[in-house]
Amino acid sequence: MDGLDRLRSTWPARVSWRAVREADARAFRDAAVGAAMAPCAVLLALAWAGFMYELPVAIALPDAIEWIRGPLTVALFWTAAMVGVFALLMCRRPADVRRELAYRAFAEAQGLSYSREGRGPAPRGIFFAESRDAAPARSATTPSRFRVQHALELGRTDDEPDLQVAVAGYAGQKGDPSAPRAVFRFLQMKLPRRLPHLMIDARANGGLRHLLPGAQRITLEGDFDRHFTVYAPEGYGRDALELLTPDVMAALIDLGRAWDIEVVENRMIVVSHRFARRWDRTDTTALLRFSEIVGGEVVHQAMTYTDPRAALPRVQVAGPGRRLRRRSRAWTTAIVVGCVVAAFAYPFLLGWLLDLA
Repeated sequence: MDGLDRLRSTWPARVSWRAVREADARAFRDAAVGAAMAPCAVLLALAWAGFMYELPVAIALPDAIEWIRGPLTVALFWTAAMVGVFALLMCRRPADVRRELAYRAFAEAQGLSYSREGRGPAPRGIFFAESRDAAPARSATTPSRFRVQHALELGRTDDEPDLQVAVAGYAGQKGDPSAPRAVFRFLQMKLPRRLPHLMIDARANGGLRHLLPGAQRITLEGDFDRHFTVYAPEGYGRDALELLTPDVMAALIDLGRAWDIEVVENRMIVVSHRFARRWDRTDTTALLRFSEIVGGEVVHQAMTYTDPRAALPRVQVAGPGRRLRRRSRAWTTAIVVGCVVAAFAYPFLLGWLLDLA
């Protein structure tokens, strides 16, 4: 763990408010405006409660304008919500600047580039919301479905970073494929060649069993299966064992037992559900240390990997191994439709049974 301690020692122990003021003089003025708006949001919320629930007091209207109660109640609700959210965002401005300064100092110490708003990852694989019928060769050219914040990057090849650690938030449009997580911290790193699609699902965070059929699940030796469930395309179980060496599995258990890992094309993607500010130092440094240990081991295995099913075994992966097969949506749709039909039919069915009795 010396390497992890080394990384964490370069994360600023504390960023002073004076440094925040010097970096962004408007931050505290914005916070003062937000603090002034907060009572307005509270008063609007109380007025809405008075109209809606007669709490804390009932608000009466003259009979001539009683018709406006409904529209006014709706308007008060949304106005209170918007003013409250805006006030909260304004109050958080100094803390946001403080967070940014900590990232910048750490990035400078580690020789990484930093951007407050980074470029989102291309739709690739499951976590980055690739369409089920997407052509893998076109993934990198498709617009990202994520907003990325606090991005640390190293190198750039084919217009994508060779290594990136950031916080991602789903921002897809209506009808776009969804992602298993709406907000998450991630590491993605480039590998020297394309590999079979693998998913290493941490048992500690809920699982991805609803997405991937059990037929693709493989068993690994030792205690690894107690912490992770591994999925590989059918027929690629031996390939997964070749890539997930004992050293890789040990490092995953030590550093990332709460993370999900996806290997897709020539990328390794590590996803953490701990994306809040309080986890910046802990998880960002752990992900970078993970990239040093596990990334180096996987890179070594990838350089020697061959897929005998492919036309060019040293550089290609055969079609069946490029993507994991996902569960069909037909069963999910059928269950939802069945529940809706049952909900509507229940009163009629109950009446029919009572008539028979």
